[in-house]
Amino acid sequence: MLRLLDVLKIPESELKNYKVHFAIGSDDKSIPYKKFLIDEFKQWQEQQTNKNFSRPYVLSLIYYRKDIWIFGGVYRVTKDPVPFVCPEDNWKGWRYGTELVDCQTDLIGRIFVEYKKEFRASYPRLEMCPENGVPPRDMFISSIIGKRVSINDFTGFDAVNIDYETLRTIIRDDIPSWRSALSNVKGIYLIADKKTGKQYVGSAYGDECIWHRWSAYAKDGHGGNRELKALTERDENYKYNFKYSILEVCNMNLGNEYIIGRENYWKEILQTREFGLNGN
Repeated sequence: MLRLLDVLKIPESELKNYKVHFAIGSDDKSIPYKKFLIDEFKQWQEQQTNKNFSRPYVLSLIYYRKDIWIFGGVYRVTKDPVPFVCPEDNWKGWRYGTELVDCQTDLIGRIFVEYKKEFRASYPRLEMCPENGVPPRDMFISSIIGKRVSINDFTGFDAVNIDYETLRTIIRDDIPSWRSALSNVKGIYLIADKKTGKQYVGSAYGDECIWHRWSAYAKDGHGGNRELKALTERDENYKYNFKYSILEVCNMNLGNEYIIGRENYWKEILQTREFGLNGN
């Protein structure tokens, strides 16, 4: 088996210049992985609770599942940390400046490392020798896949369950499998507010397909819907609380009355007028 450091060509004499970042979310362990999928990992990593990057370089490993980490790149610290307040939730911490180093960048998102971290520290020194377990310098590669991990291709209407950031990335990148599937159906969809649990039932009919309708949501979070717009006007970042799924798909040839009837059916079933975000 190959050591990660051998593939990255980091010599023993340089270990003292590196911190390892075992990137894992506090409430949701998968947060850094989700950020990686939408190309926002660098920005996420630069926001730290403490002054964690006290060395010139950071070797980033992203939590994938228990004891499995994805190589997220090697970064050079370019700016000392400055106090930072997140505008989304008033979280206070420190913001660093970093840049991606040209160190096997073609393997970012392709290398999987199996490493059982027996210590609590998420930012150990690369030369660290823990009391239990394998030193970070001796991490081995478990597999290398052919292409970088990315947002999954469309796998079926009943499997759609995506958050706002993912929707925005799908629309922005014009992912072919998603565009093809959602551009050929009308239907009924559900938007759930992760913060309150309230739901909104909507539909795509007339000349609109679901892709077209959801493109409006990807743009501003509310798509012109009165109740959703009110939430985002009070807080422009509220859209990050929304998740999207599909309740029912309809043939493009079906008339408006039928689809509106099905929309009303789902509003009654889910009681989104009484307890949700539907005003009519």
